[in-house]
Amino acid sequence: MIESVNLTKFYPPPIKSLFDLKSLRDFLGKPREKIPALIDLNFKVREGEIFGLLGPNGAGKTTFCKIANALVIPTRGNLYINGHDSVREHDKIKGRIFTIFGGERDLFGLFQWRVSVEKNLKFIAELWGIPKAEAEKRINYALELLNLKEKRNEWYQKLSAGMRQKVYLALPLIIQPEVLILDEPTVYLDVFTKREVWSAILELSKEFGTTIILTTHNLNEAEALCDRVLIFNKKKIAEGKPRELIEKFQALKMERKLLVKLRGKVETSDFNGIAEKIKVYSQNGFTYLEIYTKQDRLKDILAILTNYEVVDLQNETITLEDVFKKLLGDENVKRVKSN
Repeated sequence: MIESVNLTKFYPPPIKSLFDLKSLRDFLGKPREKIPALIDLNFKVREGEIFGLLGPNGAGKTTFCKIANALVIPTRGNLYINGHDSVREHDKIKGRIFTIFGGERDLFGLFQWRVSVEKNLKFIAELWGIPKAEAEKRINYALELLNLKEKRNEWYQKLSAGMRQKVYLALPLIIQPEVLILDEPTVYLDVFTKREVWSAILELSKEFGTTIILTTHNLNEAEALCDRVLIFNKKKIAEGKPRELIEKFQALKMERKLLVKLRGKVETSDFNGIAEKIKVYSQNGFTYLEIYTKQDRLKDILAILTNYEVVDLQNETITLEDVFKKLLGDENVKRVKSN
């Protein structure tokens, strides 16, 4: 259904100023290093699958989405959608693919600001050639699913940023494309609205067999929604089902994660050579430990803890966030979680 073959994009370096003769002379006369956005990215997405693209800021997620919509031309390689090159043969797929970019950005100018939500949706349904009766049915269904019925007669302009984002997410439920690309669709949304959007995404996949590519900063979102994920940072790093990546990671690196709450101070040297990694912090008069260890050292860890006044101990499972953190580094995870 979707195949990325050696997909590569380099952007030209920015010029400091067109009005600075030295900058212009340097820009025109000296070869300068180009900025990589994607490097030889290879993967396949099966029909009807929800496929996640996970990476830190600047990994190339939005560049990929723009190539899929022929808004950016790759330096080399190809992206095939339903067997057609997304750039050179875009006219053959443009009615079968729909993309939502992050936030409330109406990149393609579909919505009229001083028109009600319902009239906007009817107009867009008409653009896609959906018969009026069927459009009415789909619009009611989308507004119900996304809890937008009370907003149907409000001007699009008067909606909050989060509500405009939700209205935009109603479009794939109405258009029902074969391929849907969601570029960070829940960024800036509150936790309750995110859950509504998650339900809509799962509904599209389950009821209509839509093939969905989801780029996200939300690792819980990827774990909850995606059949498979690709972790990358310009280049491919790992690919597979979230659970398979977690299990593989557990087998290779950190099979257990212990969260310990205790009274008193801790000598971290007690865990040297036993714990793979240990974090210590204090809060409200208690000491907290976050201990990563391999399966065969778990008994040793528990034996050491008998020397302390343990208040609570939790054997926490490894998450997709832990995998992401190990593959891309703690700093990238902090940047992802702050967005």
